[in-house]
Amino acid sequence: MGHSDGIRGFFVTYLTIDGDGTPADQPNVPPALLTAMKELPNSNELISLACMNVIMPTGMITMHKDENLSRQSQMTAERGVRVLRAIREKSGVKEECEAILAVATNRSDMPVHASMITYWEDFFAKWGYDDIQKRDIAQAIQSVLWD
Repeated sequence: MGHSDGIRGFFVTYLTIDGDGTPADQPNVPPALLTAMKELPNSNELISLACMNVIMPTGMITMHKDENLSRQSQMTAERGVRVLRAIREKSGVKEECEAILAVATNRSDMPVHASMITYWEDFFAKWGYDDIQKRDIAQAIQSVLWD
C-alpha cells in the first residue's frame, strides 16, 4: 500500500476475486486491511483509487450487455462501496465523495473545491458515463456518505 501501483494491484485482486466466502464479501473489511488503509501517511492515492473502485464498476453495470459481466461489475461495485465506507472517516474521503456526487448529479451548488470538480468531470468524460451511469454512481456514493 506504499504507492499507487501497490494499491491498484491489491484492489484488482481483492475486489474481483471469484469464489464464495472471500474476505471481500464479508460484512466488514478485514481488520488487517482496515488498519493498513487507516495508517497510510499519505492517503491521497488510496482515496482516489477507492473512489474509482466504486465509480468504474458501478458505471459498467448498465454498460455491459452480457449479464455475467454486468453481475461481476455489480459484485465489484458492492465490494468497492464496502471498502470506501470503511475509510469514510479518513480525511479527504468526504470531500472526494461530495465532488463525485456534484459531478454525477450536475450540481454546482455544492461546496466542493473546483480542482476536485474538474478532476472528476474529466474522469467521467474520459469513461463516457451517461445519465444512467451518473445516476447509479450518485446512488453508490450517497450510500457511502449516508449509510
